[in-house]
Amino acid sequence: MPETKKERLDKILARFGEVGQIRAVGIVSKEGLLITARMPPEMNERIVAALCSTIMASAETASTQMGTGAVSDIHVKTDLGTILLQPAGEKAVLIALAESGAQLGLIMMEIETRAKQVQEILEEV
Repeated sequence: MPETKKERLDKILARFGEVGQIRAVGIVSKEGLLITARMPPEMNERIVAALCSTIMASAETASTQMGTGAVSDIHVKTDLGTILLQPAGEKAVLIALAESGAQLGLIMMEIETRAKQVQEILEEV
């Protein structure tokens, strides 16, 4: 039996997590709905999804108002890590929380690759 879209998306998250230094990862719709995630139990996946979607929407609105073009990615550095948001096509956003001091170069290369894979799956008919 062929894999479901959810199973394929879960595999992408698992492979992304293999980069290391990632505390949480997920895929959310642009509307803020959780598609799938791998997060520690102390994080409320649905709230994280809604908030990350709001951050992306606000950045896109600001970019439009400033005439700076499409948002390619967002990084929010905090005391305990970096929140990364990467658009995955028109429908979704790939989100991740990297540990404080993580090698962001490798993580950014990986998130771009995985976001393209997510986009391909979600755009299938």
